[in-house]
Amino acid sequence: MPTRRAWALFTLSAILYFLANQTQVGWIYIITDGIIGLLIVAALYSWGMLTGIRASRELRPASADSADPGSQTDEFELTPPSFHEDDPIEISLHLRQMGLRPALLVGGLEQCPFTPAEDEAQPFFIPTLFRGQTNSLTYRTMCDRRGLYSFAPLQLESKGPFGLFHTRSTVAAPGQILIYPAYHPLKRLRLFEKRELAEQAALRVGRGSQVIGTREYRTGDSLRQIHWRSTARTGQLVVKEFSDDEQQAFTVVLDLQADLSIGTGKFSTFETAIRLAASFGYYATQKNIPLRLVGSSPKWTPPAMPLGWWGLLNYLAKVQNDGHEPLAQVLKRLPASTFVVVLISRPHETIVKALAALAQPDRQTLAIFITPDGALPTLAAALKQPGLMVKSVSPYNWVDTVAKL
Repeated sequence: MPTRRAWALFTLSAILYFLANQTQVGWIYIITDGIIGLLIVAALYSWGMLTGIRASRELRPASADSADPGSQTDEFELTPPSFHEDDPIEISLHLRQMGLRPALLVGGLEQCPFTPAEDEAQPFFIPTLFRGQTNSLTYRTMCDRRGLYSFAPLQLESKGPFGLFHTRSTVAAPGQILIYPAYHPLKRLRLFEKRELAEQAALRVGRGSQVIGTREYRTGDSLRQIHWRSTARTGQLVVKEFSDDEQQAFTVVLDLQADLSIGTGKFSTFETAIRLAASFGYYATQKNIPLRLVGSSPKWTPPAMPLGWWGLLNYLAKVQNDGHEPLAQVLKRLPASTFVVVLISRPHETIVKALAALAQPDRQTLAIFITPDGALPTLAAALKQPGLMVKSVSPYNWVDTVAKL
């Protein structure tokens, strides 16, 4: 597309040609032909100049410390995923020219979908990009909110070589990133560490899905249970022992009903519930206690089996509150469990009644009301049944409250 400069030169050439035609002065013809030739060369050069550019993207933690949220504890090692909320991240764009002509005066816009709003648009400029040359551009930003994100194609434009024609192109640079929720590395949960409850929570050997140890092979053991690495090391058949999946030691209940979250963005009550669930999952994994998530959603119903650390974070990174069933109904059919944590995004009278009915002497239940100001709702103040503890947090003080449990 011609720029204003090109139209100005075209208009000038037309005027000069008119003058030359009237005066028959040769040097005016020469200048006119030169301007027209410049416009033709610029148009031909700019046409397709950007189509040979290929792009790739590299994502990496901005620092070693931010790359390892699990290293906050030296008592229990977790292999953390790459990125969590609020982690700094470094993104590198690599642009390579595969076409014959050099790309000149290349500008572009990178749309980063997971950053704070002020950092979402990342413009860049490359003066020259010759055939076979790779130009790398790096910027730093923050992982603002959990979720699975895909990068949009790069928007490139150029006014090269002389600023006479404006050409645009879209270059695919495929890439996805899964950002996991922030969590507090909860080492102690005094409420659930009473002796009688701890004994009930101990793992039992059974036919479940979680590996809790190994032992020597016995007659009748399935060959599928052989732990080949231990067998090779010891020279004797060693089999894996599994937990009893009928035991539900730790259950976290999420309210997945749509349109009940208070607030927007990462500081909504639902997003706070996600971070709390991840923190309790860290504790359960550290203590080797089977953890189950419970919720009701047409798309995001949690798996029925216990979740490991990676499985829990993968689920919590993607889940959305799009359900239709009220939390009170979910609590009525809650399976048997030793520990229950109920995360409530919006207080309601029916939820309070369901919590009162849920309380049992042989079950320890922790109900956490998430409110914008962290104040305990008035209707929840009367919940004083045995085996039921009620707490309240806000999206801004949840870490301090959980650390004191």
